[in-house]
Amino acid sequence: MPDTPVTYEDVEIIDADRLGLTCRIATERAFIGKYVPLEGTTVHRPGDRGRLVLPRWFVEQQGLPLDRHLSDEDVEEWFTRAVRRVISAREQASTHPADPGAQSALQAAEAELSAAMMLRARRHSRPR
Repeated sequence: MPDTPVTYEDVEIIDADRLGLTCRIATERAFIGKYVPLEGTTVHRPGDRGRLVLPRWFVEQQGLPLDRHLSDEDVEEWFTRAVRRVISAREQASTHPADPGAQSALQAAEAELSAAMMLRARRHSRPR
């Protein structure tokens, strides 16, 4: 499911700055924004090796390696939920324009919808 976090083991942190981490995941080199890693992540500084836990939407959006790809049905379900989250977050943000939490929730919902839209478009454009 799109909400299920993706856990990578034996990740190496190559560099870190105030914006995030540059790391090696399997054979991929990736930049992970400072606020993207989820609870359970054990790597934080250059030279660290260990576990990196990321939201599945981020993994899909960035094209990072996945142990299991989503089915077309999973993608459609994710897309539908993401649309609903954006609608709800927009209502909350417009009702509470000075609330940083509401604005942050809207940004996160829009980022997830963007990832779902990109994956959905890729799926629809592939040969069947």
